[in-house]
Amino acid sequence: SGADIKANIQSMISEEIPGLVPSYLASDRPEEYDLEGLANEVGTIMPLPPGLSASALSQMSRGEIEERLLEHASSLYEERERELGEENMRMLERLVMLRTIDRLWMDHLTAMENMRQGIGLAAVGHRDPLVAYKQEGHAMFQSLLSSIAHDMAHTIFRVGIVKEGAPAPSPMAEAARRKEAVAAGKKVGRNDPCPCGSGKKYKKCCGR
Repeated sequence: SGADIKANIQSMISEEIPGLVPSYLASDRPEEYDLEGLANEVGTIMPLPPGLSASALSQMSRGEIEERLLEHASSLYEERERELGEENMRMLERLVMLRTIDRLWMDHLTAMENMRQGIGLAAVGHRDPLVAYKQEGHAMFQSLLSSIAHDMAHTIFRVGIVKEGAPAPSPMAEAARRKEAVAAGKKVGRNDPCPCGSGKKYKKCCGR
């Protein structure tokens, strides 16, 4: 259901953001944290306000940084839903999810087929090919799930819904509009230039 998709996407975001933190806050010394790098990386997921800039993050503990980033992600998600409307947000979530899974699933199937064809090499290393296939297949599936979560988190805040404009009028409709405009104006001689702006004489244009 729509509510389930929303919950799944929010869960992906909640896992993706904390997963970035160790790479940039690896040191035991806060002064060695790469807060600029962390802010830039999180910025590829969602826009950050001044209150979560690198300088602002430097005033927080590691736990506070994670908490504030997750709070902002949740708040921003709800804000997007209010802007788009609940129905449009559910539609956007489904579209992004389906396109992401479709693209990555095809890559996964190709990788699985390549692995299946090469699994015979496992016998050379004295491994049971069936066991090796199951183990590598499981690892590849877990990698697929991680890729889906990563791509969803990096996409959902960056896409929107574009409404199509009104269709252009057909040539017949445009001609009818011109004739109506001419009829509403002053009387035009048959040999006078047509007031529609075509450059033709009235009798050979809207006066026919």
